[in-house]
Amino acid sequence: MRTKLKWRLLASLLCTSLLALCGISHAESDTTASVADMKFRPFNADYLVYRAGKKHGDANRFLKFSNNRYQMGYSSNISWLIFSDKRLETSEFQLNNDQVQPLHYLMKRQGTGPSRHYELHLDPTKQQLTVGKKRELIANSWQDNWLDPLSYHQQLVLDLRAGKTEFFYDVLNRNGNSKTYHYKVVMEEPLALPYGTLRTLRIARMDDPEKQVYAWVAPELDYMLVRLWRGEDNVEQFDVQLHKLEWLSSQDKGSP
Repeated sequence: MRTKLKWRLLASLLCTSLLALCGISHAESDTTASVADMKFRPFNADYLVYRAGKKHGDANRFLKFSNNRYQMGYSSNISWLIFSDKRLETSEFQLNNDQVQPLHYLMKRQGTGPSRHYELHLDPTKQQLTVGKKRELIANSWQDNWLDPLSYHQQLVLDLRAGKTEFFYDVLNRNGNSKTYHYKVVMEEPLALPYGTLRTLRIARMDDPEKQVYAWVAPELDYMLVRLWRGEDNVEQFDVQLHKLEWLSSQDKGSP
């Protein structure tokens, strides 16, 4: 039971800490937006999930653009012994002077243990945050720099492009509470992956001393995430590696 609980928690941490990063836009525009409106190029990325060198699941990230808004998505299917975890996350956001502004975040989870459904609704005009299906209003003071568990990944892309090497983000959790995430570029290194060998930057999460989280991003793919490793006391818990990557045009409307 303890092992199943640990893997349930690890799967949750996987989806919230995965630093999915996307490319700069030179794609065709759709009928509602021009190329100049697009800061990020839509993509579909597949990952393999390993533990102790053995595959235990798959994950997918995608980014779409329509009506001057982005939709980022994450889905995963993980199994280990009798444990299973299937989930879907989506984030809708817009850009305001190179600042990501989240509008709606949704997470659904099924598998071993209870099912979950979380939602965040952000209204920058009214400066209101509501949570859940019933949209319960959160009384916290509004912050213009709030990000959700997916949209902060795209803010990281913008900051990496600008040459920054250390990052602080106020990220809302699924209950509408904010926590500061602290990341830092720690080294540059080549990396062999199922996708191929790439020159990468290794980024470490600095605000959780009890756990180790490292993400590798590829500058030649405009800081696309290519690997994520997580451990406790330097013992591996999971290792996520890029398998396939497809750049999409803004006219690709369907989910991967």
